[in-house]
Amino acid sequence: MTPIAWVGEEPVLLSEVDSAEAELRSGRAAATLPAQGTSEARQLRRWLVQRLTAERIVGLVRPREEATAPELEKIAADRAAMLELGSVAASLLTRSPRARAVFHEVTAGISVTECEARRYFEANFELFSAPERRVVRHRVLTSPELADLSDSPLRTVVRGQLAGPVEQALFAAPERSVVGPVRDPLGWHTLFVERAYPESRSTFAEAREQITARLLAAARRRAFGDWLDARRAELVRLAPGYEHPGDPRQPDNTHRH
Repeated sequence: MTPIAWVGEEPVLLSEVDSAEAELRSGRAAATLPAQGTSEARQLRRWLVQRLTAERIVGLVRPREEATAPELEKIAADRAAMLELGSVAASLLTRSPRARAVFHEVTAGISVTECEARRYFEANFELFSAPERRVVRHRVLTSPELADLSDSPLRTVVRGQLAGPVEQALFAAPERSVVGPVRDPLGWHTLFVERAYPESRSTFAEAREQITARLLAAARRRAFGDWLDARRAELVRLAPGYEHPGDPRQPDNTHRH
């Protein structure tokens, strides 16, 4: 049994890497994996060592607080957000309920102040506003006849998408009214206004809960990533040939600055 890494005094065996790779190559992602024996395949094995050592690290923690199943599942629900942590931590949290429990444990004390939330609101006000818009049925003809709109699909038009007399007429019209025919360089436009929505902007009070949840989730991900990195630096030793995939000292690393 050949050890290729250690977490503290506990070895990670070569057979474990072989088993993890075999599992991947027998799964749905098999066709996307690099051919065995290539530089990319060696990098994949290095990545698997990182995942195995991360699993060992979270296995050393005995969470003191119980988290409910919905809380734990929510941690890994946003796959795109998980990738902020890097692929190893993302895989760990996606695969392992134990890792999600540890995430809950080590980030339970993270909080977001109202000052932080307000700064985010002021810097990203466009996320909390919606432009004036119309839901319409629309047809363009080459002559000024009133078009039949019954089979025209619904579309949403935001102020600024159209121009000139067509936009002016459309955004002056009430709901359930016909606009046109109105001419522009494209032809004669006829529109039916199904719904009219005014411009809207949320106040900070209205957006506070959403902003706090967003910032808190991001802060918890950063805290978990920092915790995992610190524990990895403290506990993990790697055998030659199984360095981190991004280590510039190993020959298969192609990422250069």
